[in-house]
Amino acid sequence: MRRARAALRESDFEVLDGSHAALTRDFNFTRAGEKGKVVRGGINGEVFDLLRVDARPELGSTEIWEFTTDVYHPVHLHLVHFKVLSRSNREPLPKDAGWKDTLDVPPGQIVCLLVRFDGSRGKHAFHCHNLKHEGLMMANFEVV
Repeated sequence: MRRARAALRESDFEVLDGSHAALTRDFNFTRAGEKGKVVRGGINGEVFDLLRVDARPELGSTEIWEFTTDVYHPVHLHLVHFKVLSRSNREPLPKDAGWKDTLDVPPGQIVCLLVRFDGSRGKHAFHCHNLKHEGLMMANFEVV
């Protein structure tokens, strides 16, 4: 066990912080509707459209993504991993430590992520992981 801990301390990994970000994108997970009527969940006021792409980060780039919501949403990003930078301008919680692909976004909180797009080019999704609106509260990003 001691050897394993020593190996982890000595391992090489790139330490990233917000200064590595090319840009910041905001995503608001809320109930979306037409003409003031709530119809279903959406991101930035848009319901899911398989053909629409909401972000086009470059392969190898790092961005800050800010998530807000009106009700609790566990948010999952396909393809990429991220680090939680802050929660409503406060330090991340202990459960936020390390690289993630899913996180809890409580209502009224702004969660800032540092996202690294180093997997592969192509179109991928991010979405709420609540089964009730997982297929509706979804958006696409395309790594170019």
